[in-house]
This record gives sequence, C-alpha cells and structure tokens, in this order.
Amino acid sequence: MGAFAGAATAAHFLPPAVLTVSVWVWGAGALAALVLSLRFPLAWLAVFALLGALYSVWHIQARLSQSVAAGDVNKVSRVDLEIVSLVQAGPAHRQFQARVLQSRPPGLPQDLLVRWHAPQRHSIYREPQVHSFPDLAPGQRWRMSLLVRPPQGARNPHGYDAERHAMAQGWRAVGSVRGSPEPLASAQTLGWGVRAERLRHDLRAAMRPYVQDKRWGGVMLALALGDQASIAPADWQVFNRSGLTHLVSISGTHVTLLAVLLAGALSWAWRRLAWRGRALAEYCPAQIAAIWIGVAAAGAYCVVAGWGVPAQRTFLMLLVAGACRVSGCRLGASRILVLAAVAVVLHDPWAGLATGFYLSFGAVSVLLAVQEGSGQAPAGGGFWRRRGAIVLAAARLQGMMTLALMPALASLFHEVSLASLAANAYAIVLMGSVATPLVLGLMLLAAAQAPAAWCEAAAWLAHGVLELTMLPTVWLAAQPLASMPVPAQSPGWTVLALAGVFLMLLPRGFLPRAVAALLLLPALALRPPLLQTGEWDLTALDVGQGSAVLLRTRGHVLLFDAGNMYGPQSDEGSRAIHPLLRASGISRLDALVLSHADMDHVGGARSVLQGVPVRQAFSSFDLDAHLDREERLLGLPRGTVPRPQSAAPCEQGASWELDGVHFRFWWPPARPDGGFAQAHKEDDKNAISCVLEVRGAHHSALLLGDAGVAQEQAMLAAGLGPVDVVVVGHHGSRTSSGPGLVAGLRASLAISQNGWWNRFGHPHAAVQRRWERSGALFLRTDQWGAVSAQSRPGVLYYSGERDRYARYWQAPAP
Repeated sequence: MGAFAGAATAAHFLPPAVLTVSVWVWGAGALAALVLSLRFPLAWLAVFALLGALYSVWHIQARLSQSVAAGDVNKVSRVDLEIVSLVQAGPAHRQFQARVLQSRPPGLPQDLLVRWHAPQRHSIYREPQVHSFPDLAPGQRWRMSLLVRPPQGARNPHGYDAERHAMAQGWRAVGSVRGSPEPLASAQTLGWGVRAERLRHDLRAAMRPYVQDKRWGGVMLALALGDQASIAPADWQVFNRSGLTHLVSISGTHVTLLAVLLAGALSWAWRRLAWRGRALAEYCPAQIAAIWIGVAAAGAYCVVAGWGVPAQRTFLMLLVAGACRVSGCRLGASRILVLAAVAVVLHDPWAGLATGFYLSFGAVSVLLAVQEGSGQAPAGGGFWRRRGAIVLAAARLQGMMTLALMPALASLFHEVSLASLAANAYAIVLMGSVATPLVLGLMLLAAAQAPAAWCEAAAWLAHGVLELTMLPTVWLAAQPLASMPVPAQSPGWTVLALAGVFLMLLPRGFLPRAVAALLLLPALALRPPLLQTGEWDLTALDVGQGSAVLLRTRGHVLLFDAGNMYGPQSDEGSRAIHPLLRASGISRLDALVLSHADMDHVGGARSVLQGVPVRQAFSSFDLDAHLDREERLLGLPRGTVPRPQSAAPCEQGASWELDGVHFRFWWPPARPDGGFAQAHKEDDKNAISCVLEVRGAHHSALLLGDAGVAQEQAMLAAGLGPVDVVVVGHHGSRTSSGPGLVAGLRASLAISQNGWWNRFGHPHAAVQRRWERSGALFLRTDQWGAVSAQSRPGVLYYSGERDRYARYWQAPAP
C-alpha cells in the first residue's frame, strides 16, 4: 500500500512526455507485474507502484483535457456559473472558485477561478478604498462576462509556482470580471461540497463582527475556518520566522487536541448520565461512545476548516484508529499512517502537489519513531519529579521534531527557524489547547445567535490568549538569529541529510545520534561553489512587464533593476528577488543598479534594500530622494528604508573590475556638475536609462534598460562593439533595438523581459524578427520563465526555467 501512495505522488513529477503515455500502457505494465508476482513475491511492490502511477496519470490526463481553447484565450466569454468555494474578500476585490454551467462560446473548462476587481484605479502606495460588492456566497449562480485566460504565473528559480497551485486546486482557467454581472436563481439542492463551503461562509459572517477590529482577528478566523487569506503578510513573516506556521494552519495538532478534549469530556459525562432510569454506559460503553463522538467532531472541524491535506490525514488516521479500537483489530501506528496516506491520495490525487502532504506525514512519522524508540519511563517519584519528566520528554520530542524536519524545510523553503523550539514550547499549549477551543466556542455561540455579550466575552478571552502567545513570539521573530537561510543544495546532499534523519530515529544503540546528525550538516551548511576568475552568471528574472537581472562573479553580486511594485506590501523585490537571493546563499549585494525611475524597474527596490545590505548603488536619478518620497507616500518615518552604503550616478565611461570581470556604463552621459540627470516626462526617463556592459574573460553581456534608438546610436558612435548576450532594451518595444544596434552588437543570445499578455504587445514582432535574422537566439521570459546564461571557458550555457524544470502543469517553453 505504501508503494501505491508513493508512486501516485511521484507520478506528478515525471517528465511531461511520460505522462502523455496512454493509461492502457500503464495498465498493461501493472498486469505484467501481477503475472510476475505469481513467481516473484517482490513483484507485488511493482504492481502497487504501477497501479498508483496509473491512478495519478489517469486523473492528470483528464484534468489536462480541460483547457481553454486557443481561440478563446484572452477574450471575453459570457458565462453562467455557480460559486463553489469560500469567497476571498479584499477592500477592492473578490475572488472565488466557480463551476461553469454554460458558456458562450462553449467549451470552457468546468472549473475556473473568478477575480472581480473594483473599477476605480488607486495609488499603489495606499490600500484601495473599500468598494461595495454584492454579498457573494457559495451556491449562488451568476451570469458574468469574463476575460478568460489559462492559469499563468512567474517561473523563477526557487520561486512560488502559481500554475502548480492552480492544478492542485482544480481550476483550469482564470476569469476576470468585465461589466456588471447578473444574479441568477440558485439551484434548489446543493452538492455536499458546496453546502460545506456555504456553511463556512455563514460561520465567517457570524464571527466577523466580533473579530474584525481585533489585532489577531485574522488568526482567529484561520484557526476556526482555515481562512488564511485573513492574515496579513507581515504576520505570516512572524509565523515563518518563529516556526509557528503549522499552528496557524489547520494542522493535525488542532484536530487531534479537539478530538481528545471532546472525547475525554464526553467519556466523563457518559459514565454519569442516565436515560429512562438506566445509565448510558449500559446502552453503549463510554469508551466506544467517546471514540465515535471524537472522530465525528474531528471530521466536522476538518470540513469547516476547509478539508486541507493535514486535516484529511489526521481525520483518516483517527477514523482508522477508532475503527480498529472498536472492532478489536490490532493495527500498528505505522500501518495506520500508510492507510491514511493511501486514503488521502485516493480521495485527492493532487495531494502530492502540496508541500503540506510531505511535511504532515513526515512529522507524524517522526513522532511515531521517537515514541517507539524511547520506550516507557517508569513511573515514580514525587509530583514535581513526574511533571519534570513530562516536560523533559516533551522538550526532547520537540527537539527531535525540529531537527528531523530541518532538511525537508531547508530544501523546500531555503530557511529554517531557530526560534521554533522555544516558540513551540508555549505556543502548542496556548494556541492548540486554549485559544483554538475558545475560538471554536465563539464560532458556535455566534452561529447560534447567542447574546452579543456572551460572544464578546468569548472573543475577548480567545484574543487575550492569542495576545499572550504572540507577545513573546513577535519578539523572537524580530531577533536576527530567529531563522537561518539555507542555500539550495544538490539533491545528493538532501538525500544524505534524510538518511541521517532516518538513522537518528532508529532505536538507541544502533548508531550514536550525534554521528547521524553529522550527516545533516552538508545540506544545512554548504554554500554554492564559487565561480572562477573571469566567469559570470546572469539570470534575467521572470518579473512580468518589468526588469530585474542578477549578475554573479566569483565573489561579488550585482542586481540590475528591481522589478515592479503592485501595492504597499507587494512588489517583485519580495516576490521574486528575495527568494532567489536566499536560495543562492546571497546575504548582501555589492552593487545595485537602477536604470531609471520607471516603476517597472525600481518598484521592488524598497524590499531589496530592506532585505539585504547594499554596498554601492548606481542610478540615473537621485535614489535617496526617491526613497524619501516613497516613505512619505507610504506613511513611514524618514529613514525606515535602509540606504546603500554609498550611491552615485551611472555615467558614461565609468568602469570598475571585480574578480576578473570588467563593468562599464555606456549611458547616460555625465552631467557637468556630477549630479543626477533630471527627467520631466516618461520619454525623458527612458532617455537617461543606465546601460551597463559586463565583459568577462570569455563572454560579454549588455543590459540596455529602457534606452531608445537615439541613445543606441549615440553609444555605437562612442565605440560600443559586439557582445555575446544582450538584455533587450525597453522589453522589445519598437522604440528600441534599432537596426544599427542589432547589426553592431552581433549578439548570440537576446533576452526580452515581458509580462504574459501585456497590454503593450511587447516584444514587437518586428523587433523579435530583427534579432533573429541577425543570428541571435531570442528568448522571452513570458514564454521561457527566468532565463539564465553562464559564461565558462569556451562555451556559453543558457537555459529557461520552464524548459529546465518542465512540468505537466505549466505552459511549455517554445
């Protein structure tokens, strides 16, 4: 059975070409393995493995068949739909999953994600004003005009994969509302899934008046309903750094504690209550009643909380364990865990795409191994001695859990929390055993329309416990050593670390645990290998319609532009650049070049400066004045954003050398007073854009910013010559990449940073043809994802993220 679950999850990461093989071929392989098993018993593993892979491949092919027709992409369709998920609500937007009832033109995927944005525009420096939307709820039916596109997200090294998330959630199209939707009559009967989501909607509406004005009100909604969208991004950072994310999610800890508390209370009451003169225990033993009520309560909580993978795992484990206890069947904990994994995969074939699947089952495996390896401590001693033994056992268990999960967390998130041991010591008890039951009590009181004073009291108590929990947690998360960044390692080191975890969890006496722990060190402590003198690596990030290019030499790092800004707490600095820096083991920037003051080039600069120290900044504008303005617009005190150690204008002719790589600015011309150029219009900003040449021992690259044809001609006249790699100017606009520049550079590789379906039509078809006719390979980040180029002796390597790590759920590279 374990082979079935393992193969079913591993199938998602097979090459896309393998997953197109007919399910009949997979079935034939399973049948052949079945025949072999009659002679070779070990072939049963292959039978279950092939059946698991067959199960996943069958569902994958069925879901991939649901796609937006090429002729309907980026066009408006008239759609009748039913809301089937809890609606995510922001001040100026609504988002929900819907099932298509009918569409014109026909043929849309059955499930899609709908985004409804307020029509008015707002400043990116302020939160949008609250817009009045209709009261949207699961089960409602609407007729909407939707601009339909397939799911699409940025593809950057070690970045968030939005297309993977869309595949796991089941929606195969994204529709943006156009015009005014019309409500339709709702169905007389709703499916069970929609009913559950409608119940969550009603419970959230009942709770919201009592939590919306409280500091940790979003956490209260997350604990009760799994509504994690209510938690602010800054709070998520606190939970990540303190290692408490699993407590904010609906984890197995919450579900198990609730089931145990309720079962214990019911068992106590069952033995003392009677009906018609006979004790209830005479009708049904208290233990059996407590088991089934506890399992039922756990199931109800999991449904109300959104039925996530950790909740599914816990409920199914409790169900199997309860059934075994009642029936007298003796089934070991490890077998129960395997059965739960198989049940989760059968129920949701896409569970293997969620990191929570692996972390959840891995954490329980560690708990079981530690419990079985520790044995039973003899009871004895006084009260305080027994309590001390319990505390020491809990601390040992938490320590082993923290250490055992480090390799997985480092591989998945490139960061491990060092504060988690201390934070979990109090937070598991306070949040799991006290705050969560109080929040659920508030939910039940609000749903039952209890007196407002009762609800306010329950909300006050629950929030008080959360405030008590978060007071030391916020302090811990603010410490510099609260978390440790871990660079991405080769898979071999990760496998070695997991082997070390396995050896650590073996019973005592097999191998000293300190020796086994040493196997974790390479995956946690090694840094990426250094380049040789004269070599460089370039990564043009997939930042939509913007620019951000990371350059590395042997011992130095330069960032050219910082991508776009979308809101006060959302920009490409935090979305794309920081994850790459963290996974690459980069803790500082030696140089930050901001070509010009257009927002698609400097929007992420604030997040970059807040994340890592910058030694030297170059720009075509006054960076300090720009940051002063941003702080003022955001309402931040002056000096909140760290400044570079030094700043200077980028000037034609300025150059320096690092690790055998020569850097030179070709634009803009120096001002007589040595200050920054002044731009009064958008065209003026492009005209003073910094242009940087990078020339190593083997190859050269040119970063053009948004320089136009006039600037290109001036640089050619100043002596600009051939290069090997060029990051195309102005995203491939017709105002750049003139015939003279393209002919003069004679580049082998041209990279254009573009947003998918961008409204400007970049890159222009004529510009792309011009580069291709010159002999250059033209790669677009909207099609290839982040594009990397590595300069090595005698060869220039290049790759696109979508091609290098191709997966069936993403749009393939050309």
